[in-house]
Order: sequence, then C-alpha cells, then structure tokens
Amino acid sequence: MPEISRLAVSVAPILGIKEGELISYATGFFYDYAEGLYFITNRHVVIDEEDGYFPDELRLRLHTNPENIRQNEQYPIPLYDNGNPVWLEHMNRSTEIDLVAIPMDADLINSRYVVRPFNDSDIVPPDVKIPIGQDALIIGYPKGFYDFRNNLPLTRNALVSSIYPVDFGGKPFFLIDACLHEGMSGSPVLTKPTNVSHRIDGSTSFFGGSGRMYLIGVNSAIVETDNPEENKDEEPLGLNTVWYAKLIPEIITQYSGD
Repeated sequence: MPEISRLAVSVAPILGIKEGELISYATGFFYDYAEGLYFITNRHVVIDEEDGYFPDELRLRLHTNPENIRQNEQYPIPLYDNGNPVWLEHMNRSTEIDLVAIPMDADLINSRYVVRPFNDSDIVPPDVKIPIGQDALIIGYPKGFYDFRNNLPLTRNALVSSIYPVDFGGKPFFLIDACLHEGMSGSPVLTKPTNVSHRIDGSTSFFGGSGRMYLIGVNSAIVETDNPEENKDEEPLGLNTVWYAKLIPEIITQYSGD
C-alpha cells in the first residue's frame, strides 16, 4: 500500500449539509497556527446570504490509517454552536474577504486522523517574487469528484495571471488562469516545485530541489463579467480569484489576540 503524501492529507473534501441533505461540494485544508489547528475554506462554503445558502454542517472525509490509504471516514463539523457561527472571518473586511478559519479539536484530530496541516512556513516568503505567468497547482475535488476509494484529491494546473502581490481591483486577491469547476472552492493554490524563484536581491533558486512548494493563496470563484446575463452566450474568461495566503494568519490572530 503506497504511503500517503502530505498534500493528500493536508486537504479534505467537503460536503455541505442542510437538515441532513447534501446541498454542495467544496474543498478545504488544515492550517496550524500557534498550537491551534484550523480548517480553511471559502466563506461562501459556510454561508452565502445573497444566494440563500445556509448549510448547518460540513462533512469532511479524513484518513484514519497512515499505512492504508483506503481507511477513511467522515468527520462532521457543525457550523453553529447555540445559534452562533463557529467560523472566524476577517474582521477588517467582513464579507468582502471570501475566507474563513474554523477552529478544530487538535487533540481529537491528531489522535484519530492522519492530517498534516500547512503552517506559516509554507507561505511564500516576502523576498521571493512570483512573476506573472508563474506555474501553479490547485488541489481539490472538482464537482465533488475524486478517487473515492482511496480518498485522494485531484490536481489542476494554473498560471498566475495578474501581477503578484498587487491587490487586484483594490482587494487582497490575485487571478489565475485555470480550468476549474464548482467543488474547487477553498482549494489551496501552490507554486510548482520545479519553478524558479526570483529573489529581490537578484538571485534565483529552484523550488524543486527538495520538492518545496509554497502556499500562495486560496481559490475562491470563477471571474465573471459585470453583466453576466448580457454575456451569457460568450466564452468564459477562464480566470479565477485567489485570496492571498497571508490573510489566513491575519484572521486567526484577530481572534486569538496575538
């Protein structure tokens, strides 16, 4: 039985549940911060007031045996505690930023499940430049489709389409050129391990010498034109919004007081 790779147990498929019924598919991933464990996904995966989307539970599927990839089980996350949302949002921008961090029971997760979370060391360092056209990987579960038997995600190719790290349109996200589908919301966006990094001091190095990847963002949504009804017969742009990974620790620290 092959060993489970880190990326395969950093992410998890999400089923959005409302009153026991399946209403959506999505992706999320684990993040370690200051001895706390969090599950990261898009805000619109847990609530979307405009679309009338109000799930009451997320169900993940997690591995339970590091030596057998076929052993896995569902893990429920109730989204409300006595009517109060359990997720954390960015306080400064509220609903503008399509990201949430859900606090997890680290002792329970680590004792029963095989999880290898991302952490601050995985976020691309400030002295590494991401050039336009940089190759990227998106890990997730398009339309809820993946290797069900082995509980393994799929990987899609992309390239950085807008200027990184400029806030596109004044909001803290950038764009990628990729063929993605529903269900990839909340997917981590990573640099390819074979890419060359260009540092501010003019030096270069290869990410791939040790298989190093950097977490650069969280996939959110397909970019649409301003008037989608008027342009519904046109070809889609093939662009997706990706919220910067640096927002994750910002969200967590606003609630932890760090």
